[in-house]
Amino acid sequence: MIGSYGDIVFEVSSERVKTFRDFQIQRSAKYSEHAIHGRKALLEFTGLSPASLSINIRLDAGLGLNPKEELNMLYEVLNNHITMPFILDGEPQGDNLWVLESIDEKREIIDNHGTLIAAEITLKLKEYIEVNNGA
Repeated sequence: MIGSYGDIVFEVSSERVKTFRDFQIQRSAKYSEHAIHGRKALLEFTGLSPASLSINIRLDAGLGLNPKEELNMLYEVLNNHITMPFILDGEPQGDNLWVLESIDEKREIIDNHGTLIAAEITLKLKEYIEVNNGA
C-alpha cells in the first residue's frame, strides 16, 4: 500500500493500479499588517492556516478500476463532508484529519454505450481543525 485517504486505498497490485501523482501540499502562516505613518508597515503573526493538498489520480478500467464506482465513492465523501486521515508511507500527513474540498474531473474515454472507461481527476483536500468546546 502506498497510502490512503480514509477507506480509499492507493495501491499497485497484479489486479489493480490506483495511484496518484503530482502530490502538492501547502502550509502557510497568517499575518496582519499594521500601518505606521511614514514607515514600513509592521507584520504581526496571527496563526497558521489549515494545510491544503492536491493529488491527481487516473481512474482507468484498463487498470482494474471501475471509474464510475470510484467517482461515486468520492462524491459521497464530498457531499457528506466526511473527515478522514491522509496516510502516506505509513505516516499521517499533518496532525489533523482532512476534508475533501473539491473534485475536478476530466472524463477522457467514454464507450459507445456511455460507460466511463477512463478519467483524470484532481482531489483538493484541506486540513480540518476541530473546535474543542470553544478552545
